[in-house]
Amino acid sequence: LRQPALFLDFDGTLTPIVPRPDMAHLPETARTILATLARYCPVVVISGRDRSDVARRIGLPNLTYVGSHGFDVILPDGRGPGHGNTGADQARLDRVSACLRHRLAAVSGSLIERKRFTVAVHSRTVAPECVSVVQTAVERILEEERPHLKLTTGKMVYELQPNIDWDKGRAVSWLVEALGLAREDVIPVFFGDDVTDEHAFEKLHGLGVVVASAADHDRLTAADFRVEDPDEVMIVLKRLQEHVEHQGSNVSRAEC
Repeated sequence: LRQPALFLDFDGTLTPIVPRPDMAHLPETARTILATLARYCPVVVISGRDRSDVARRIGLPNLTYVGSHGFDVILPDGRGPGHGNTGADQARLDRVSACLRHRLAAVSGSLIERKRFTVAVHSRTVAPECVSVVQTAVERILEEERPHLKLTTGKMVYELQPNIDWDKGRAVSWLVEALGLAREDVIPVFFGDDVTDEHAFEKLHGLGVVVASAADHDRLTAADFRVEDPDEVMIVLKRLQEHVEHQGSNVSRAEC
């Protein structure tokens, strides 16, 4: 039997999408399931949030946390992928963040979030007729900073990142190797809902589970399976928890 290694997005996968990032909350039942799973198999949360933010919101010490869509990767032993992010990139992101705050100050509901390795521009609470103003501002700053930045789009969010050949897919591939999971007896399983998760589905030599509602039924995806929402993610994870607990108890009895 192959041991699962879980890779999980946070927003829209473990928790419902909310109007503002600071409103996200992980239910206690979900936290209990994750804590139990982590006793039996590797659990990695790979989020668009800063690594420290997602780690604080989940609050479990025995998980691996990755932030900024895979840019913010540091293992407990200090190892990281060395993807080339520099001090110049940080200064540029500071400048871009300040510029966008100024240019979008009059757009009600717009939110500029300066993360550790990216600048996120949220349009979820912007009036529909003003979303194009946000998009134009993002495209303009991208053109001004070309070729130093690249744009990744998500669900009502634009992410400006250093123009480095790195994404969630490459981060997952690196983690599989770094955590010693590239083995025949391990099957990586990735759960994610956003466009950025498609990079991981494409790179993963395992199983991909996309979280997509009925309204997104025509979405093209490289995932192998589809669930409706975070509640269904928890149903799957609960069943997996019961499976690994059963397997663990069988191993314990066999060793007696």
